[in-house]
Amino acid sequence: MSTSNTAFPFITRLFATRSKLVSICAFAACATFAGTASAASFHCTSKASASEKIVCQDPQLSSLDDQLAASYQRAVAASLDPRSVESARIEQWRWRQRNCTDKACVLSWYQRRIAELDADYGQAKQAQHDAFEASLTEQKLAPTAADAVRQMKSDSLVAAAAPVAAPAPK
Repeated sequence: MSTSNTAFPFITRLFATRSKLVSICAFAACATFAGTASAASFHCTSKASASEKIVCQDPQLSSLDDQLAASYQRAVAASLDPRSVESARIEQWRWRQRNCTDKACVLSWYQRRIAELDADYGQAKQAQHDAFEASLTEQKLAPTAADAVRQMKSDSLVAAAAPVAAPAPK
């Protein structure tokens, strides 16, 4: 819109200026949010702790938070004592809240916690396997029968892990 074709050149300039101002504000908001990450285990708000703000502003740490959430869920699901896993989670989170005020500390904390939870998961799975094998031994099954039970167990685990197929269209 040109000012020469309008009866109110002042209004035209005002809208043009506001349009530029709105564009600048929109650009600044997009730039701000582009660098902000979301975290899986907590909401990124102004009330977040120092370590949470570090995670919210760093895509690498936010990704590690997602990995931590997945490792935690696997460890809890496999654990014979899920309450102990939860107690450790709370204790470790409190430690991070009190002690981590920079990216290096938070990064190290995430790497350590993921490794601990993955080890807990591995130990729980091994304990389940050992208990299963002990159960087979106690039953004094013939070797072929024990192998058949192992195969059924393996097949049921594979079936449980497989995605459910959608029904075929009629």
